Formats: sequence, C-alpha cells, structure tokens
Amino acid sequence: MNSQRPYGGYQQRFEGSTDPTIKNPSTQVPQNVQFNDRDRLNDMLATEKWLTDGFNVFAREASHQALHSDIMHILNETHRAARDVFNLMFEKGWYSLHPEQPTQIAKEYQKFQGYESQLPRQRTTYESGGMYQPRDY
Repeated sequence: MNSQRPYGGYQQRFEGSTDPTIKNPSTQVPQNVQFNDRDRLNDMLATEKWLTDGFNVFAREASHQALHSDIMHILNETHRAARDVFNLMFEKGWYSLHPEQPTQIAKEYQKFQGYESQLPRQRTTYESGGMYQPRDY
C-alpha cells in the first residue's frame, strides 16, 4: 500500500452532486466464475470482521489476566489486519463510503438526545465545583 496516501487518491463528491459516494477509481478484475483479487479481499475482510467479533467476546469474558492480555494483543492485531484489508480495498476502488445526509444525522441526534433524557441524572463533583466524574450509563 502507499504510505504517502493512506486512503489513496480518493475522489469525494459533496453537496450538489448527483453521486455523493466517496471512493477511488475501481481497479478492473475479470468478471468470471474464477475467484479474483477483489473476491479474495472481500473474503479476507469478512473473515477479519468475524474474528474481531469473536475475540471481542473472548476478551470480555476471559477471567485469567494473562489470557486476557494475550487475547487483547491478538484482538488488536486482528483489528489492524482488518484495517489494512479495508485500506487496500478502498485504494483499489473496491470499497466505497456513502456520506449520510445532514437531515438524517440531525434525526438520529434527536433520537439519542431523547434516550439521554430518559436516563437517571447523576450529579457530578464537577457540577458541585470539584473534578469531573463521568456518568455511569
């Protein structure tokens, strides 16, 4: 991968465009029944995602500290591998991003503001003049 441009020379289209997709020009692969590079990377990314999901559960439930540390190390390596595959796919134009519309973002924000108002309010020491203590949700 190109270390100078971690996201390749991607093209970004904004407001007023008919296609707001963020992606690179796609690298062409043969369209046949044979497994090609794009198929392999898709499979690798799906596998890395599946592995990180499993290692997240394992790390959360490991009762032995040394085992937990080992699994956290493996989990971090797996996340890095998934990110590397994603970056390669994005660079080749095989993974695109679709920005959300500002109205949808505002709608989701309002929804979560409503959830927050349903949580019990806990007074923090920051509010009473002391240091800030985060709320337990």
